[in-house]
Amino acid sequence: MMGAAKERSARVIAVTSGKGGVGKTNVSVNLSVALGRIGKQAMLVDGDFGLANANILLGLNADATISDLLSRNCGMADVIQEGPAGMMLVPGHSGSGPHSALGTSERRQLATALRPYAGEVDHVLVDTASGIGPEAMSLVASSDVILLVLSSEPTAFMDAYQLVKVLAMEHSRTEILVVTNMVDDEEAGRQLFRHFHEVVKRFLPTRLAHLGSVPRDDRIRESVLRKRCCLEAFPESRASAAFGRLARTLSDASLPQTDGGDRFFGMEALHAAH
Repeated sequence: MMGAAKERSARVIAVTSGKGGVGKTNVSVNLSVALGRIGKQAMLVDGDFGLANANILLGLNADATISDLLSRNCGMADVIQEGPAGMMLVPGHSGSGPHSALGTSERRQLATALRPYAGEVDHVLVDTASGIGPEAMSLVASSDVILLVLSSEPTAFMDAYQLVKVLAMEHSRTEILVVTNMVDDEEAGRQLFRHFHEVVKRFLPTRLAHLGSVPRDDRIRESVLRKRCCLEAFPESRASAAFGRLARTLSDASLPQTDGGDRFFGMEALHAAH
């Protein structure tokens, strides 16, 4: 056996943000659809437990969710739904209750259920909870790639810095991709990234890379109201063009497998056996 590298094709991308309201879920949803449109098999796992809403942005009814899976009421095949461009959605649990947060045993159970898909898809995007709560950070750290959604709002900027600090100091994750969201244009996005990069490199060992920007676009809000993703509702919009560019850049990037991605699928033992 050649080890974990031969056992999975999927790259796990954790989408995170320092605070809510910066468009993290919209980025997760539209990027998943955009990857599907360029021929990549994308799976979106709604990991914002308790506040899951990716299915709403896709106009899909979540008849079964991760909560039902963890309660052993159904299997993963019953939970997964097909969305636009052939992307797959694993709806998360919304509301309070036993699965509004994931403990270690639930994480293992979810990993086991997802493992068969590790060799079938190209990208698994995990829409994680905002902020630096320990469960959210543990899920973010269990990935191959961390994708930080950053906006220029001062509180969002500082909260994003705190998130990067926690990932570096407590989880030894020091490589992060950044999407600058809700900016005026590409140049404004580059300026915001440069400013954030200067602050981070002054105090932390983290290496940041700018994946690209999504402009401020009223079409995104309109698409939410229509319960459709922007790429489907307004394919000619500025935001949709930006999501397409992000997907192509991500697809063309060489994304290495990491121990974090192995943990996501519960493949640590396989990796260690190599």
